[in-house]
Amino acid sequence: MISNKHIVRVSMVLCLSAAAALFAADNPEEIVDVNIVPGQEFRADVNSRIVGIDHFMVYVPSDYNDKRNWPVIFFYHGMHGQPMTQPFKEITQGRGFIIVGMGYVPGGEGPMNQGQYVNYIKRLRKSVLKVKRYLSKHLKIDENQFFVTGCSKGGWHTAALLESGPKIWAGAVILAAGRERSVNLLTSAANRKMLQGKPVYIGAGEKDINLDPANKAAVYYRRLGAVVTFVEFKGQGHICCPPNPEKLYDWLITNSSVEDAQSDKTNSGAR
Repeated sequence: MISNKHIVRVSMVLCLSAAAALFAADNPEEIVDVNIVPGQEFRADVNSRIVGIDHFMVYVPSDYNDKRNWPVIFFYHGMHGQPMTQPFKEITQGRGFIIVGMGYVPGGEGPMNQGQYVNYIKRLRKSVLKVKRYLSKHLKIDENQFFVTGCSKGGWHTAALLESGPKIWAGAVILAAGRERSVNLLTSAANRKMLQGKPVYIGAGEKDINLDPANKAAVYYRRLGAVVTFVEFKGQGHICCPPNPEKLYDWLITNSSVEDAQSDKTNSGAR
């Protein structure tokens, strides 16, 4: 792990009073003042009329600096949860990735017909693009390195966001969930083509009721040319944290621009 001394050396405590003024120019109630500190998270309270959600959480990696652009993980929580960054903060060991704990736009509760569902996912995707714009004002982000992730309810939404806007995402992580098979979100040949070569990680517990939908999602994405990693968590039920998180971490490292700091240490020691 990166030491506190290293965090001090990078001198990346960024006061955002000036940046908050940029938000105020759009809407005086859009976001409150926040401080960005590497290794910590902050809550962004936003105008739900603008974003569709009332707040999201942002974790800034402990090794963050402004010398380069950083990949971003958007994480969607399970049912009855709240926006959080903790699951992927643990998986990434707090390094290498900006993590955004997303909320859901209103109107997704209860049964929906196909048209309502498609419209809901469009609004959910729009909220991602709004949050992206906000992040770009505060942090050095790599817009070609956005990963959509989620567990349970969030996993189903992850699949929908991947299919409805594959151009946005560098990859997807679907945990304890599958994909909605009754609605076709890949309505264009161009979108289907964009899934070719796209890395997709799907994981579900051996005893999870969503194991079969997860398996079928893996088959579907492979058929469209995505590079699918499917993992069955042996002996596990409906869980959001893989029992071997280092394997998911390796997947993220492999499919992003992040260098594995732990491997660098090992190699340096070997020399």
